[in-house]
Amino acid sequence: MTDLINAAKTGDVAAVESAIEQRADINAKDEEGAAALTAAAEAGNAEIVNKLLAAGADVRSQDNDGWTPLMSAAAAGHREIVQLLLSAGADVNARTNFGLTALMSAAGSGRTEVVEFLIEKGADIKAKDHNTWTALIWASSEGHQDAVEVLKLARDRT
Repeated sequence: MTDLINAAKTGDVAAVESAIEQRADINAKDEEGAAALTAAAEAGNAEIVNKLLAAGADVRSQDNDGWTPLMSAAAAGHREIVQLLLSAGADVNARTNFGLTALMSAAGSGRTEVVEFLIEKGADIKAKDHNTWTALIWASSEGHQDAVEVLKLARDRT
């Protein structure tokens, strides 16, 4: 793991700033294919996410499994980070190698506030993964009733 990725993961703002100043490869990836932006998004550190985006981090980068920073932030329930990434051009309907979307990851993790926000931002509630599961099925299978209700309401409006 690069020093930048480690600093992004642990929330070390000074180390991230130093790496950027020293022209570190902002988009370098670890052994799992995740970049510093993914680490910061998953950790929920908005200050570091903003610094990385300003330095040119690839908002659409994917790890070895196809996960994007947006998916990681959504699964972790970091609405502010989700908003930052979408504003920076993240694809709300990007898919992993398995066909998961950010909406599915948020729904399966019971992140109802993020589910609502992603729907507002145009997430495809009818999208299916490779097992033909939708976000609604993911939320239901994990017992996240609040997310189920939000998804049912959104489905009924379409």
